[in-house]
Amino acid sequence: MRFDLHIHSRHSDGHADVKDIIKAASKKGLDGIAITDHDTMKGCAPAQKYVKENKLDLIVIPGVEVTTSEGHLLILGVSELPPKGRSPEETTEIAHDLGGITDVPHPFHPFRHALWRIPKVDAVEVYNSKHLFGIANARARIEAKARKMPMVAGSDSHFAETVGMGVTGIDAESADDVIQAILAGKTKVLGRRTPPKFFIGNTVQHIYGRVFKKP
Repeated sequence: MRFDLHIHSRHSDGHADVKDIIKAASKKGLDGIAITDHDTMKGCAPAQKYVKENKLDLIVIPGVEVTTSEGHLLILGVSELPPKGRSPEETTEIAHDLGGITDVPHPFHPFRHALWRIPKVDAVEVYNSKHLFGIANARARIEAKARKMPMVAGSDSHFAETVGMGVTGIDAESADDVIQAILAGKTKVLGRRTPPKFFIGNTVQHIYGRVFKKP
């Protein structure tokens, strides 16, 4: 089964409504998605409701991309929003208390609020489809493999058109099954690179902001 575990909607900085995301996921033959907006879970419940009301065969995993004291950290399988601004380790402890797991996204990407290290988390995103050259992905995979950590993939999609470009293969029938499979390392990393037109503008804007930001 195919899951995209890293998707942003209009509830944060994405450009698509959760309905459009779900339609795109279904059209592309995905079996499940995780809505992982920045520091908000407002898109999760509407996504689950839409799937249920329309009797769609799609698993929606509640999630969030939390801003820690060092960078971004994905949390999957929680129903309550964890606080931001804590260390990655403390955020992971909070996620566990809430019944979820943590996944460090794009850990070595220079323009994605990376942690620049892989802390003690539950999984590592070793394939992010928005990596232009793939070097950061390769570095994440090498370190995760050396440390025998579970590996996952995600599209980091901000558009409906790019949903499903980063996919994790998991044998699961529910959101809880997905969480347990990740913890057990029973995953397969799949996907293809997002066309640059969908993210190069954001990258340039990020660089400009860092170079010319006010002291």
